[in-house]
Amino acid sequence: MIDGRKRAVSLCILQTDKEYLLIRRGKEKCEKEDCVDQYIPIGGKIEAFETPEEAVIREVKEETGITIENAKLMGVVTETSPLPKYNWILYIFVANINKQTPIQCREGYFEWVLKEHVITLPTPEIDQKIYEYVNNNQKFMIHTVYDQELVLKSAYEYLEERVLK
Repeated sequence: MIDGRKRAVSLCILQTDKEYLLIRRGKEKCEKEDCVDQYIPIGGKIEAFETPEEAVIREVKEETGITIENAKLMGVVTETSPLPKYNWILYIFVANINKQTPIQCREGYFEWVLKEHVITLPTPEIDQKIYEYVNNNQKFMIHTVYDQELVLKSAYEYLEERVLK
């Protein structure tokens, strides 16, 4: 039963010097209709007795077939909403890899995206801020609040002590 407690996930932005490997969400894995075809980092839920780093290594391997060993924690995002299923703690990692073709995934479609083009893609709104921090190799800790329709109402970055939205 999901009662509004935060659930933890680990996500990884896989990158080369010029590109990110992202997943374009498929219809069957979306909480709401407008997230279909959004581009997101690769990852998933943290299992019992697993660290965020162990989870991201496992999830990347399961979803892409790619083994990472150099995952670097860049930040943490908390998401709060009135919807019981949409309250998350997100551990955001970055891993440098050589460009390779991932295996097929039932959760969506993998695409290599030029870093400068990520701002033109449909992504969750807060993800654009996350990519800014990652591009600047800057740590972050963000709290977000969403409304009943999962529209981002506010975002606050704790390390810089500034409102993002």
